Amino acid sequence: MVVLTAYVTIKPGHFEEALAACEAVRQESVLEPGCDRYDYFVSSRVENQIVFVEEWSSMGALQTHFQQQAFLNFMSVMGGLREGEAEIKIFEAQPVG
Repeated sequence: MVVLTAYVTIKPGHFEEALAACEAVRQESVLEPGCDRYDYFVSSRVENQIVFVEEWSSMGALQTHFQQQAFLNFMSVMGGLREGEAEIKIFEAQPVG
């Protein structure tokens, strides 16, 4: 399993627009082969920050996701809404137990 986490801080006044973009890409992403989980949350610690947690069956599935039109549209929109760079980490993981 491949796990992606991302932390994105949104410019003041653009949070609702960013959440709409997050939901649009989530709705498309969960239909993609290899997407086991695609969630986003509002940070409880950092104002105007959205946290993504994604689980993919393989690195290939995640790489294919990065090429989908819905993801490309999302990145285009978020590029104008985010403050600074996103912090993105990708992990190879195996469930325990």
